[in-house]
Amino acid sequence: MAAKKKTVRESFDALPTSFVDHPFYGFQLDDEQLHFANTIINPDIDIVFVNARAGTGKTTIATGVANILVACGAYEGIVYIMSPYGERKQGWLPGTITEKSSVYFEAFYQALLNCNVNPITAINTESMVNQKNGTGYITCITDTFLRGSNLENTVVIIDEAQNYTVSQLKKTLTRIGKNVKVIVIGHELQCDLDDPSSSGFMKYIEHFKDRERAAVCSLTTNHRGWISQCADELQE
Repeated sequence: MAAKKKTVRESFDALPTSFVDHPFYGFQLDDEQLHFANTIINPDIDIVFVNARAGTGKTTIATGVANILVACGAYEGIVYIMSPYGERKQGWLPGTITEKSSVYFEAFYQALLNCNVNPITAINTESMVNQKNGTGYITCITDTFLRGSNLENTVVIIDEAQNYTVSQLKKTLTRIGKNVKVIVIGHELQCDLDDPSSSGFMKYIEHFKDRERAAVCSLTTNHRGWISQCADELQE
């Protein structure tokens, strides 16, 4: 007899309520990182924005918690979305959609490795090999190819959100359907858009910050090293 599928509530009940005493892939989380991780795991929060400086571990923490949410059965997979910094000619690049987009996913690949996840077997590709083998549960895509999508039963990580215009971020967030946990990651001081005022990141933080099932976090401690921290402190 097939096992009865757990409800979303039952899946969340199986999750840790806090990462205070959780090993979290061998990382020692600081107070801000711990608050960020606990906010993501909270079943009463549907969307989490984090304004995080360089080297704060934002992508690794988001990826690690997303992986735990999927492993416990709360969601069916992970969708990682990046913006190609306004490069609208991405579609003219040679190769498949995966090949056109892979250059934008390096930070996520590293985050997966940090969380002991093998990107080669965990990420779905157009070859369908991982899907057929039953190992693929992660989809990586840029917002360029997102129009018309309907995202449901998944954890959505929107990375480098400071490089999304208001219309790009609106296009991405309006793809969100039922039973989705959304994590929006950005750094307001590292916008690569020609016109930083066109970024939708801080505008959408303001738009969502007082909503009942939304939360805003910040990460300020650079764990990468003093050179990275010093460079990040200079404002143009």
